[in-house]
Amino acid sequence: MVSDPRQYIDSLTLSYNHLPSHLRQCFLFFGSFPEDYEVPVTKLIWLWIAQGFIHETGSRMLEDVAGDFLVDLIRRSLLMTPRIKADGQVKTCRIHDLLHDFCLRKAKEENCLSNNDRYDMVSSVQFFPLELGKFLQEGGSIHIDTYKFLRVLDMESILISLFPLGAVQLLNLRYLAIRADDGSPHASISNLVNLQTLIISSRKNIVVPKTIWNMVNLRYLYVKSGENLMEEPSVLQVTGKDGCPCPKMLASFQTLSQAGDLKFPNLGSLVRLQKLKLLNSFSYPKAKRSCNPIEFPEKLKKLTLLNIGMDWEEMWTFAWLPNLEILKLKFQACLGERWETGDAEFARLKVLKLRDLDIKQWDCSRDNFPRL
Repeated sequence: MVSDPRQYIDSLTLSYNHLPSHLRQCFLFFGSFPEDYEVPVTKLIWLWIAQGFIHETGSRMLEDVAGDFLVDLIRRSLLMTPRIKADGQVKTCRIHDLLHDFCLRKAKEENCLSNNDRYDMVSSVQFFPLELGKFLQEGGSIHIDTYKFLRVLDMESILISLFPLGAVQLLNLRYLAIRADDGSPHASISNLVNLQTLIISSRKNIVVPKTIWNMVNLRYLYVKSGENLMEEPSVLQVTGKDGCPCPKMLASFQTLSQAGDLKFPNLGSLVRLQKLKLLNSFSYPKAKRSCNPIEFPEKLKKLTLLNIGMDWEEMWTFAWLPNLEILKLKFQACLGERWETGDAEFARLKVLKLRDLDIKQWDCSRDNFPRL
């Protein structure tokens, strides 16, 4: 069957033709990845949104719509799911070699995927788009006129010396991922008014400029370095007539992942934040980190903490988060051998993951976790 493509092309074409139009471009996008590559679902959804494949449906978030598209493709047996999360959600997905070949053929036929719109692999290093990745890896600069319509710049696997200043002139960017020796972005990063996803990895400490709070379309921010500092916004949060904060700053912001020594401003103003991951680079022999529920927005649904060094007595603060559904505590997130839950009620918590902790005794009742 593999030796003669004609034996399967007709069958795959029939399946493809039965796809609704909104699923076709999402499916063909898998041709941009290398063969046999397992795509992290979170990244895939970010890229689908960045490419403009997902559109809002009523009051539903783009991520939920994209999740439905993914499930539909899986149900049609077009995607494989090699890895599943603890909560049953798909972690990675991939397509069969034959389907990958079909995606390339069909995308070329429909003129929706050029060679420059594909990820490339060089010595197991992946980047997108192909030609620009090679150029930056060799120390070149970005030719703005050539890439002025670029939506995705993914250099996460390529180590470059500095955050590329030319990237802030690519005003159509929706997805930007950079790995640099010095990854601190320039204050002009806020020029990227359409940017939705920003990923920065750096060997040196990173200072995220206060101008980032003005990026109203930014939905996801991941910062990984030795020490991270998010500068405070230069303006106060605007308050509406009902006394509630109006989402003027980072109005679309939903996911924050930060790895490094944790120094960040009050997150309460990020009223749409739903996912938060904090990973500290430095270990503490004694519990010394304190939390305040006011610092965490009420819409937070998923919280992951690693090496934070909290005292178990302070875990009650997270019970005040009314929408928290997933809580993951990993390596020294909390210090101590006993967690006494007391009267705290995690009303909506569905998943609790404890890993590599010193805890030996956990005192709790069903009333503390009614949905767990």
